[in-house]
Amino acid sequence: MNVVRLSRQDHALLCARFAEHGNSQRRMRDALEEAAVPADVIGRLCALREMERALEVDLGAVCWRWEHRNDEATHPLERQIMEYVAEPRGTGSGWELWVRLDSVHALRELMEGRLVGEPE
Repeated sequence: MNVVRLSRQDHALLCARFAEHGNSQRRMRDALEEAAVPADVIGRLCALREMERALEVDLGAVCWRWEHRNDEATHPLERQIMEYVAEPRGTGSGWELWVRLDSVHALRELMEGRLVGEPE
């Protein structure tokens, strides 16, 4: 099983990029630079984007949806999907979100795949 282990900071950066900046790397980077955030944080954001490209997964969407999985408006099926895709590990400063890449890719294939009723 292939997993991506995201720290609490990684998770927060990805959630913010998705929710506050429309998942735009450029807008998030510009906002961080304008706020004079340390360069290592901006570097980490850029490294996360490169990882997303290499792994072909939108970690911003996964993190945001996982963070909001227990919201009242979240459908029970979406909650189950998020449990299938990601899980928290550890506590306190050792907390990580483990994203199961195989599950993310399988779910995407299912959503983008040929419908059962379509002729071959």
